[in-house]
Amino acid sequence: MGFSFESVDATDYDELRPTYAPAAVSWVAERGRWEPGSLVVDLAAGTGQLARRLIPLGVRVIAVEPARNMRAVLQTKLPSVTVEAGTAERIPLGDGGADAVVVGNAFHHFDRDAAFVEIRRVLRPEGALALFWARSSRGGLDLGLREIDDVVEHERGSSPIVRSYISWFEPPERVEGFTPFERRSFRTTHTLPSARLADLFATGSDIASLPERARARLLARIRELAARLPEVVDLPQRSDVDLCFRT
Repeated sequence: MGFSFESVDATDYDELRPTYAPAAVSWVAERGRWEPGSLVVDLAAGTGQLARRLIPLGVRVIAVEPARNMRAVLQTKLPSVTVEAGTAERIPLGDGGADAVVVGNAFHHFDRDAAFVEIRRVLRPEGALALFWARSSRGGLDLGLREIDDVVEHERGSSPIVRSYISWFEPPERVEGFTPFERRSFRTTHTLPSARLADLFATGSDIASLPERARARLLARIRELAARLPEVVDLPQRSDVDLCFRT
């Protein structure tokens, strides 16, 4: 879709983007039989939201991220992680060396077929592929937050990025070279100051890719509505995980 996260404020992205439920990462680690020293590749790693959950497990993490601004923040915040410039379609690793590949909220940006071929190349036999998704639970929103959600949905509804993201709401069909996907969901909460809600939305590719005038109008409206909310808000979320293994 041609979107580059170099147009997004990487510091805001690091501070405001939701992370993933620890139980979701633990489930993948257990199913993948990760051990201390296992090599896990974090594709489209951003500023390390998912990598932060991996480090305490004692695995070796290689973060692959195309956006220079995101890599710079990641390297500063997570010095124990090896950071590489690259994409899902051209992963800068040799064949069969990875015990697992994980992707956090990003597979909808990839060339699906090329990414699956490349991921299979770098995975060892029976290595795990885990697609993590950070998703809002709209049913748990209070009235003020729901009003913001309605405004956002109205503005971004026609975005091709949103359509692509929605296409992953169901687990992927079986992909050649991998076992069938299994999905698990884990509840979590994303807490942040209400005054930063507009900044949070501005870090999303669906909003950042809007025409400048439409984006400015939307963010101004979010700030107006957020001013009526409590100082701190809890956003109900869930971490969906689609897990399969290289055959």
